[in-house]
Amino acid sequence: MTRLVVSHYMPADHGTHVDFIVPWTRRIEAACPSLEFEIHCEGSPYGLLENQFSQVSSGAVDIAHSPASLPAGRFPLTNLMNLPFLVKDAQQGSDRLWAAHADYLAQEFSPLHVLAFHADSGGVLHMRDTQVRSIADLAGKRIRTPAGAIADAMAAIGAEPVHLLPPAIRGAAETGDIDGAIMAWDVLAYTQTQNIFRYHYTDVFYVSPLYLVMNPESRARLTDEERRVLDQYSGADLVKRFGGYWKAWAAPGRALAEANGHSLGPLPAGTLSELRNAADASIQKRIDQLAADGVLDAPKVIDIFSGRQ
Repeated sequence: MTRLVVSHYMPADHGTHVDFIVPWTRRIEAACPSLEFEIHCEGSPYGLLENQFSQVSSGAVDIAHSPASLPAGRFPLTNLMNLPFLVKDAQQGSDRLWAAHADYLAQEFSPLHVLAFHADSGGVLHMRDTQVRSIADLAGKRIRTPAGAIADAMAAIGAEPVHLLPPAIRGAAETGDIDGAIMAWDVLAYTQTQNIFRYHYTDVFYVSPLYLVMNPESRARLTDEERRVLDQYSGADLVKRFGGYWKAWAAPGRALAEANGHSLGPLPAGTLSELRNAADASIQKRIDQLAADGVLDAPKVIDIFSGRQ
């Protein structure tokens, strides 16, 4: 019997654990009885978000799941998926991450073995008191954004980007320190800000990449049959499931925006067009930064992520 230790950072009642990690391991165990899994999540010594990469690299765990933003700066090509307006949803982002895997992304993770990539449901705009009818309605507004190109794009159209981690969003919204937030639907529910943000827009500004990886020594000790089954139920078979997962995980947050007293819909076409133009300049800035750092494959990866290749 071969036991594999799997770690992730979400609580045991989150969809990551309930819908993704546990069913994935059970499919593998059913197909290969010599494999069994021990899963650690939030609350475990192995359940800290910031430790996922280090513990799978060291062999403290065999398999780990983490956002590709960690460790910071470690995966510049993979994190190009965070650039604004490249993909429309979690499944498209997940598929394109996997399409770029063999030729470009795997090298960033070496010697770790990538079992799957996926994108989340993406950040959408939520506003407190301002209904966005034109780009002018965003000028001077303090908008929570992730750092990087999307923050640059918001600044370019006159907004003030504010970088906050999700736990800090509610306090900043309550005190008026931010006028709006670009965040995923599940974060709206998690932060319990549905009574603060009343105007919600369905356009996906960006999606964030995540990875599921395996320690190379752990993989080497598997039998040929164990490795075959693990690969069969990982990779493309696993990647194709994430669109459905994220749609379900986003549903409770989106339902809050459909309640009485809320406005939900797309941004005006002209506003979205101006945001896309600002984003194009931010994307080129990021490409230039990476080229200066010697990361020359960025344009090719962006072509895959944007569907141009």
